[in-house]
Amino acid sequence: MKKLFPILALVACAVLMVSATKPQPNAALGTGSIAGLVTDSVTGQPIAGAKVTAGCCGGYYAMTGDDGRYVIQNLPAGDYPVKAMKCGTYVMKQYPTTVHVDEGQAVTGIDFALAPMGGGGNGSISGTVLDKRTNEPIAGVKVSAGCCGRSTLTGSDGTYSIAGLADGSYTVKAMKAGYQCATYPTPVVIANGQPVTGIDFHLVPRVDSND
Repeated sequence: MKKLFPILALVACAVLMVSATKPQPNAALGTGSIAGLVTDSVTGQPIAGAKVTAGCCGGYYAMTGDDGRYVIQNLPAGDYPVKAMKCGTYVMKQYPTTVHVDEGQAVTGIDFALAPMGGGGNGSISGTVLDKRTNEPIAGVKVSAGCCGRSTLTGSDGTYSIAGLADGSYTVKAMKAGYQCATYPTPVVIANGQPVTGIDFHLVPRVDSND
C-alpha cells in the first residue's frame, strides 16, 4: 500500500492539471483567442477569479489570474459576445460590441471595469408581471437582477422595482410557484445610474398533467 501512495498522488496531480486546462465542454475547437484585463471600476485594481465568457451561451470561458488578466483560447473564427462576471461580488458586464475573431487570430485589449455589488449604485430596474393566459397582474413573483444579485417581489398590481443597482449588464428573471420561470430575452443595461423601466414579463402557468 505504501508503494501505491506516490503513484496515486501522481495520478491525482495529473487529473487536476488536465481538468484545469481542458477545453470547455460542448464547444468546437479553433485556434483563435480573446484576451484582456478585468479591473474594479472604483479602485482600478485587478480582479482575480472573475469569469469571462465568449459566445451566446458562454461556451468558451477563462478565469482571471491574480493580475486580473485572462485568455480565452481554442476559439473558432466568428463573432462573440463577451461578458465578465464575479458572482456575488461584482455586477456582470457585457462588452459593448461583439468581438470578431479570425482563425488563428489573437484578439487583445478586451478589457472590463466591473462595478462592485452594493457599491451604492443609483440605477434601478422596474416593470410589471402578468399572467400570459389571463393578462391579469401576478402578486408575489420573485424578480431578480444579476448573478446572485438583488431581488424583490411584485405587489398586488404585479409591479416591481429593484433599486440600488450599479452600472452594468443584468440578467433579469421572474419566477413563482405555479408558473414557468422566465428570463428577459436580452441583458438589461444600466448606464450612468439611470432607471430602466418597462422590463415586463408574461408568465406562462404550469399546466397540470390531468388538464
